[in-house]
Amino acid sequence: MTIDSLAHSAIHVPNLLAALPRRIAEIPALTAARDPQHVALIEDARCLTNAQLLEAVEATAALLREWGVRGGDRVMIVAENSIVQIVLLFAIASLDAWALVSNARLSAAELDAIRAHARPRLVAYAVESSPDAQQHAQSHGAVTAPALMPDIGTWAYTQDDTVTAEPVEAESERQCAALIYTTGTTGAPKGVMLSHRNLLFIAAISSGLRGVGPDDVVYTVLPMSHVYGFASVCLGSLYAGATLRLAPRFAPEAVRRALAEERVSIFQGFPAMHAKLLDHLQTHGHAWSAPQLRFAYSGGSPLDAALKAHVESVYGLTLHNGYGMTESSPTVAQTMLDAPRSDCSVG
Repeated sequence: MTIDSLAHSAIHVPNLLAALPRRIAEIPALTAARDPQHVALIEDARCLTNAQLLEAVEATAALLREWGVRGGDRVMIVAENSIVQIVLLFAIASLDAWALVSNARLSAAELDAIRAHARPRLVAYAVESSPDAQQHAQSHGAVTAPALMPDIGTWAYTQDDTVTAEPVEAESERQCAALIYTTGTTGAPKGVMLSHRNLLFIAAISSGLRGVGPDDVVYTVLPMSHVYGFASVCLGSLYAGATLRLAPRFAPEAVRRALAEERVSIFQGFPAMHAKLLDHLQTHGHAWSAPQLRFAYSGGSPLDAALKAHVESVYGLTLHNGYGMTESSPTVAQTMLDAPRSDCSVG
């Protein structure tokens, strides 16, 4: 399926749907079968190939199963972008449990409210890769999880065996894969239940519209606790066989160096991230250098026309744009590679 045919013809959508796996947890197995030695995940401390990612997911799932996690349970992940977070996500999904992806930078009160509402059987804290997760783990008396091979980074957990599991649904469009809490416009966080089919469709369609493939290195700084970073960036890129260059937090100098030195070909961010990167370049007198960058995208909040024009003049690329919401997994509309826009329309 070409980008052009995907973008301009609805006739292929039924074929795309028919080709989707049943569960998001099948993504590591599919990529490992295609190219086991291709690098799937990179963070500052380590990297994993496709084969190692699958091995880590299976080992972690076995551990969770041993601790009593079963289908319909909620498992809360308190983390920032990291290998351990992605391994836990797929391991949880492989058990038909629900991955409750939470940003470690939330306050203790915010996380406590989410935990009280969702009633997870287990809470996992990415203590090595996130200082905030480490603080939350300490305050809840979390126990360090045993080290497994391959190394995914240290994490800790707490457990509650009094909770009740939800029914497991065989159909991918009915079985919940992830629970993402969003305040929307009403204040109190609500847990949005996203099915496997919801997420897999967005992973397939969004990566297809971006033309993502195994040669791409995707700078992954959008938080995966946000549905955009979770579904489109993480799941979509891995589904297409790309490499994720994980960054737990946005730091303009780290982005500049990654673009210049680490073969990053796709950079997706909130509008403020693009603005701060440009300010950093100007303040420190850095020349723009992104020899492999082919796709830049802005999402998560409205894009200002002046910022779009400024970014495009520096990047030498169209700054693509889109609109989504958590309840739609998230993409509703986005601009297309073969139809760049000069305005700020989302497509």
